[in-house]
Order: sequence, then C-alpha cells, then structure tokens
Amino acid sequence: MPAPASWAGLVSKDDDILRRALQRLPAPEPRPEFIERAFATATREAAPPRSRLAHLIGRWETWIGVSVGAAVAVLIMLVVLPMMKREPGITLALNEMRDIDVLIDSERALDGAIIRIVATGSVVLDGFDDEREIDWQTHLERGSNMLSLPVVARSTGAGQLVAVIEHEGRTRRVTVNLTVRAPEASRT
Repeated sequence: MPAPASWAGLVSKDDDILRRALQRLPAPEPRPEFIERAFATATREAAPPRSRLAHLIGRWETWIGVSVGAAVAVLIMLVVLPMMKREPGITLALNEMRDIDVLIDSERALDGAIIRIVATGSVVLDGFDDEREIDWQTHLERGSNMLSLPVVARSTGAGQLVAVIEHEGRTRRVTVNLTVRAPEASRT
C-alpha cells in the first residue's frame, strides 16, 4: 500500500524496503480454535452497560459512607432523642412555696370538665398537705386556660404535678416535673 502524498517526505527508503519485505512474508495459519472463538465472540450478545446505581452500589466508598451515616443515626437516637423527650422541669428550694402555672389547651369549650390535680414525690399543694389528689368540676374556655397552683417543696428529690382533665369520656393529661434541692450552705 503506497504511503499518502503527505507522508512522502516522512517515509525513508529504508522504511519502504522494510515494508515491501514484510508484505512478501507468508501470513501464519490461525490456530484451529481461533475461528470458533471469533464467531462465538461476534455472535454473543453484548452485556448491558452497568447502570449508575449499580456502579454506586459496587464501590467500596459507598459502603463506607453508608456505615458512617448509620453510626451517626444510631448516635442521634441514643444521645440526642432521649434528651429531647425529657419534659422541662422546675427547680424549687426546700420549703419554698411557689405558684406553678399549668397551661391547658382546649380545642373547644368544655362545660362540666373535671380537673384532677395529683402532687407526687417531694411536693404538695399549699393548704392540702395531707392530700395528694384534689379534683373539681369547672368550665374550660376554647384555647389556652392557665391554672396557677400553689406548690410547697416538702423534701428534697423529684416530684410531679399532674393535671388530668376529663370531659365526656375523654381524658387529657398535663405533667410538670419538679425537683427540690437542699438550700446551699452559707459561705462565711
């Protein structure tokens, strides 16, 4: 095969002689299995290209990222969520009397609702030292209803005020966590 005209200056006489000598050499006979393999390869269906998702799943970096993400999710569930579930509390000093506000939200007006207040643990309702539970019947307005309850801290430790609202067979509960601490020693 002659060289293109643009190559004329690039092909030397020695190259031309070598090329002609190679053309005169006999081509080797193919191995007996070559033709069968060539036909089998040519007629075999091509494997479909891998999807992007399959490519991502097959990479080790993907699995490292999934492992780190799972570890972070478990850490959040074990550390952060329990802290968020804790109801806010109020701290009182021993023998302190304080009005504790309890907010009761109502979707509608409740005529004849029964409110039950239960004081547990280290607190009692002022004026009801011997009773842990009091109840009365009242009317609650639609929206926010504020109950101000006089509480006395009788011993150190944890306590709760629980307001149970009952109306027409339905019950709702509002809980306020309280902690009573010992008074700090005076510094002199």
